[in-house]
Amino acid sequence: MLNDSIFKLHRCLRERHLQFFSKYSPEQLALIPTGFKNNLLWNAGHIIVTQQLYCYFNSGLSMYVDEDFIAKYRKGTAPDESIPSLEEIELIKELMISTQEKMEVDYKNGLFKGYTDYVTGINFPLHNAEDAIEFNVSHEGSHLGTVIALSYFIK
Repeated sequence: MLNDSIFKLHRCLRERHLQFFSKYSPEQLALIPTGFKNNLLWNAGHIIVTQQLYCYFNSGLSMYVDEDFIAKYRKGTAPDESIPSLEEIELIKELMISTQEKMEVDYKNGLFKGYTDYVTGINFPLHNAEDAIEFNVSHEGSHLGTVIALSYFIK
């Protein structure tokens, strides 16, 4: 059973991501600075998708995002610098908080039962939902570092 502190940390990371995401124009969110492979928009979508895949998909549960969203932001994808619509920006803002809140509630309600073992990109094995939730926090922290670095290049 996970301690509440992991969910508090996850909420803090999502709120910090949202602070960065919310202060930029659509053009700024789409900018890929020289030396980077992605942008602020992609990082925000990516952490949502990765959480859904690690925690829900691998647990055999329905996800709170659709297949098109997953296809656009999953591991191995890259943004194209097209300017996002206001609807896409608002969807990401809403999902940033709602998927965090739903995961906490779903976990506390015992929704996560089974899990298909998964090995992450850094060769860290996930054997259950607890592993996935904990590792996801680390993953989102690393992307927050990327977001902070990207923000230095956005005017």
